[in-house]
Amino acid sequence: MFSPDNSEDIMSDMNWQDPPADLLDGSAWDQYWIGHIQRGFGPQILDMFLDDSELVRAMKDEGMKRVLCAGNGISQEPKILAAAGMDVVALDISPQAAEIAKRFQIPMGAISQYYGAGFESPGGKLEFVTGNILDPTVCPGPFDVIIERSTVQNYYSRDIGTVMNPLANRLSENGIFFSHCHNGAWRPPAKPVHFSESWFKGAGWTIWYGDSGRKPQGRVAWLCLSTG
Repeated sequence: MFSPDNSEDIMSDMNWQDPPADLLDGSAWDQYWIGHIQRGFGPQILDMFLDDSELVRAMKDEGMKRVLCAGNGISQEPKILAAAGMDVVALDISPQAAEIAKRFQIPMGAISQYYGAGFESPGGKLEFVTGNILDPTVCPGPFDVIIERSTVQNYYSRDIGTVMNPLANRLSENGIFFSHCHNGAWRPPAKPVHFSESWFKGAGWTIWYGDSGRKPQGRVAWLCLSTG
């Protein structure tokens, strides 16, 4: 999946956890993910706290099927959702990330741990696409659900609208935009920040957390926040 010739350079890079300075440089993202694999931070670690039980339940309640995992990296979430019967596209700018994600083997019987028993269904489809999430011609949709996990937050100190607008334009009129931000620098008593929340509110989106029964009408933003 990657050449071992540069492993010493990768291991000596103390900034391996930081996203590339140029977020549109696919080769830099290749090195970012290779650095994670070199240090043992593969999909089994990055997906450790992944729980799609409420999302899959909501999708089945609403008859939703088409999913875009935007900026997917090496996550196995696309395989997990495809095993629940969904038609999933995993989009990332890094060819190495897509290759790592495709080749990783989820242990037999482990998929159901991400959404509980009873949700696995036949007929799901999965496609890995290498491309720029800012390019509206790549995976144009419409999708019933768009999932981004710690991708949009990389644009927080720039113009977050440059990534939110092309993603939102791929969503169906009754879709769910699932946005997961990780605020690793948060410490009490400060309030944790969900980096895309203000954009959604400013654009007039309905904020929903998968509770209170059925999904509200129209497009909704489902916000997830982790810290630590």
